[in-house]
Amino acid sequence: MPKIIEDKYIYQAVMQVISERGYSGATTQQMARAASVSEVTLFRKYGSKQQLVKQTISFIIAQADLGSAAQYSGDIQADLLRVVQAYQDSAVKYGDFTTSFFSEMSRNPELVDSFDEPMNIFLDIGKMLLRYQVEGQLQKEHPMHAVAALLGPLMANAMMGKAIKNETLPPVGPGEHVTKFLAGRRM
Repeated sequence: MPKIIEDKYIYQAVMQVISERGYSGATTQQMARAASVSEVTLFRKYGSKQQLVKQTISFIIAQADLGSAAQYSGDIQADLLRVVQAYQDSAVKYGDFTTSFFSEMSRNPELVDSFDEPMNIFLDIGKMLLRYQVEGQLQKEHPMHAVAALLGPLMANAMMGKAIKNETLPPVGPGEHVTKFLAGRRM
């Protein structure tokens, strides 16, 4: 009877190897070894390293429930807090992998296609922010600039925290971050 392979273990192995070696330095052989499967199994199941990474990103998005975080409720404070918390939760769990992925995207054009799903989430967050702009609750600006203003400081904090590996950089409190974001943008 063939061994049943759970995707989540494969994805965890992919994240581990790419976190340690970067996309360029990671091989499917190393990923297979980390997942305790054969390299042939990876190719049969996923087709390519690029497809494996793309599916790993989809797994992260599903696990972090980032898609539902961008849902409009009419309560701007609650909506922004939900987005910030979902982002921070995913940064804690998957930050090493995503930092490595983003840093190598410009040098590996095949990774650009893997960014479609995360980009759609950023666009959904932008649509939610635009709705609040149209309602007059937020200042008008390009929705993606608003997304960058909301998530950019969190991304920078996560990357710097990973880079310095000590406690000199305190975490950003989600509630405080949302309050400051709204203080600078509320109508």
